[in-house]
Order: sequence, then C-alpha cells, then structure tokens
Amino acid sequence: MLYRFLLLCVFLGLTACGTEATISETASDTASPTSPPAILTGFDTHGILRPAACPFVLPEGLVEGEDVECGFLPVYESRVDGASEGGGLIRLAVAVFHPPEGATRPDPVIYLSGGPGASILKTIHIQYELLSEPVFAAGRSLIVFDQRGIGLSRPALNCPEFNELSLDLLDRQVDGRSISDQEISDLILDSLRFCKEDLIMTVDLAAYNSVSSAADVHDLIQALGYEKVNLWGGSYGTRLALEIMRLFPEDLRSVVLDAVYPPDVDLYIEAPANFQRSLSKLFESCAENSVCNSAHPDLKTVFFNTVARLNSEPVMREITNPLTGDSYKALINGDALLALTFQLLYDSRVRYFIPRIIYDISQGDFNYLEKAYGSLIAMSSISSRGMMLSVQCHEELPFSSWDSFQAEIELHPQIAGMYQGSILGDLIYQLCEEWSAGHAEHIQRLQRAREDQPGEQRRLHPMQQGWA
Repeated sequence: MLYRFLLLCVFLGLTACGTEATISETASDTASPTSPPAILTGFDTHGILRPAACPFVLPEGLVEGEDVECGFLPVYESRVDGASEGGGLIRLAVAVFHPPEGATRPDPVIYLSGGPGASILKTIHIQYELLSEPVFAAGRSLIVFDQRGIGLSRPALNCPEFNELSLDLLDRQVDGRSISDQEISDLILDSLRFCKEDLIMTVDLAAYNSVSSAADVHDLIQALGYEKVNLWGGSYGTRLALEIMRLFPEDLRSVVLDAVYPPDVDLYIEAPANFQRSLSKLFESCAENSVCNSAHPDLKTVFFNTVARLNSEPVMREITNPLTGDSYKALINGDALLALTFQLLYDSRVRYFIPRIIYDISQGDFNYLEKAYGSLIAMSSISSRGMMLSVQCHEELPFSSWDSFQAEIELHPQIAGMYQGSILGDLIYQLCEEWSAGHAEHIQRLQRAREDQPGEQRRLHPMQQGWA
C-alpha cells in the first residue's frame, strides 16, 4: 500500500500528503533503548508487551500516550505449526492508535502490511490518515506493527549492502565504466549472498515466514487483551491474513482482503501472463474510450515502440527519492519502463495517468516517469530485503520451477526483459537454492482450514466491505 500511496502523492502533488518529515528522521537501525539487540534475554518475557517510546515520526497533531501508545512485544523466534517452540526471543514494534473520542467498539482493526518486507511504522506519518479514517469512523482503534524481521522490529533482516549497490547501479556503471547485464546480475547475487552469510550469524532464516508471523499476531491479540479483532491486509498482507484465518480463526471477527495474494497461485510463473493481461486491458480500455483514444491513439503500438527504442537508446535522468530528497543518476531503458508501468497499474487512481505518461515518454518528456521511479526507490529504502527473501524462499519457490518460469517468459517476449536479471524474476530462483529458509508445508499452499479433520466445520471468516 505504501507504494500506491506514494504514487498517488506524486501525481496529486506531495504537499497534499500531509507532512514534511523524511524517512531520515525515523528511528535508525542501530541499537538504542527502542532498538534492542537481535535475540533477547533476561527481563523480556514472551507475550508480555513492554511499553516504550514510539520509535517513529508521529503523525501530525498526535500526542504520545493519548492518541497513540507504543511498545515492543517479545515473541519466540522459533515456531512450529504456529505454536511457540521456545528458545530466543525477538521483538515486534507495535503501535495502537485510538480514535479522537475514544473507541466505541471492543474489536480493533489490525493492519497487515505488504511486501513481504515493507515497514509500516517507518512511514506511518505519511499513511496515517489513509489507514485511520475508515477505522476511526467505525469507532475502532487501529493497531499497526512491523512484522518479524521488518523495519523497527528486531532483528530486522535488512541488506544494507544490497540497498547501496542498487543505488550505485542505477546508472549501470561501476567506477565510471558501463557494465553488462550479466555483470549487474553477478553483483546483485554476490551482495545478497553476503547479506545471507551476515544474517545467519544471528538469526534463523527459516523462522521468518507467514506461519511464524501468523502466530505473532495471535500473541499480539492476547497480549493486548482483545477477544476478537478485525484484520485488514493489503497485497502480501492478504497472504498473511489467510494464514491467520487458517491457524487462529477463533481470534477473528472479520477480515478485509485488499488485492488478494492467494496461496494456491505460483506468483513467479503466473506474473508474466498477469502483467500482459493487465496491459491488454489498459490498451483496450483506452481504444474503446473516445476521449482517451483521441488523445492517445494506437496506445499499444506507441508503448512497445517506446520500450524497444529505450532498450536500444537508454536515457540518463536524475531521480529523486521523495522521502529523503536524495537524487541519483539513473539510466532508463525499456525494461525499466515496463517495470514502472507494472507498478503504476497497482493503483486504480493512478492508472488513468498511464496513457498520458506513455505518450509523454514517447515524445521525450520523462517528468512523470522520474517521479514514479523516485517512489519505487523510496519503497525499496524502507523494505527489509532479507525478510522478503526468507518468506518467498520458504513458501513460494519450493512450489515453483525455474524451467517453467523460463518457458512462461518465452511466451511473452515483449515483456520478458523485465523479469531477467531481477530478484523479482529469474535471480530469485538462484538465491533461494542457498537462502536457508526451509520449505513450507503443502497445506499452506492449499490453505485448507482443518478440512483434513472429518466432521469439523470449516471456520473461515467471510470478507467484508467495511467495519460494520
């Protein structure tokens, strides 16, 4: 949801987003009273919430201790089938936001962020109104937390060397020398392998997955003393919500799934066809709309001609991260245009801009593309890449196949370049072979709610459109 919100801010003007605070003002990743060491011992007790100062930029006008309460929840790092196994403790960073007049309903809303790996707390000052408005209107408190391995929770499975490398490679140069696609892929793989070796010195990568996170949510509900809660998940957050529904249905009153990521799909193999279908719908919709077609005729041809031209003749542009103000030189090619279009299609409020953006780029105007690229950089800067890999390598890649992925790409040659040399494409198959994340059980793919127990009624809560 963060990326969609950043995109909306970009196209409506960042001043409409409510705050001038930057990501650099949020709590750092170094040790502090609110940034404990990776594995905890001593005075911390599993499942007992420890109140603490809020380690993030507060939304404008909020008073800590009145409008929002913060703390850290110690949970076991090691889980088996959603149950605590014992051993070392890790911490979840938690914030509870209350309606201005106080909650009138006993069941709060817990928001589950996407990614996997995206921190919600580091950017809550930006997203607060978007998340709180519908929840407060229903008289409920809003609970947000950084999932295990993410953001302000500890440990955070960050890969700082990879993040720095990604910025250094925006211009596709090393020490002033242009480098090939293969060299870039090798550098990315080496960086993430280094990250993995660094992480396994202090954490068990196989413990950072959706089943463990679902158990964390169960512990959080108990620690806060709620009988029932409502879940609100977006993107990967819907996958986590489904896992909570499977393991802990008794905790739930209702569940809202925004942009469902179901467990029975093969994310990587199905992605090219899904993207191609989305592009086709975009082009068809514009052609059928007299206003769009008049302003942007033959959109499909213009788009793919522009992709081909940029792949042949990339352009160097200056890209600014809207959260930090930092600027970078980036070489924009056709595959980058594909990737950015993929992201733009996520938000229905933004996708209406896409025909104009395509035409602007085809005529040499990169203004909107630069802003969208900056939003993508911003999203990456607050994502825990190691957590993303641990989740996907544990529960997605064991049920996928590199050969099938390659065969699928070949069916979509116009967009194939976007998936080559990317950890969101072919590189993740190589990384997951050595990431030490373990393999999920098949039931997580089938997402059956105790259907294997004869005579027991399935207890999945229905999706609802609001907090009635």
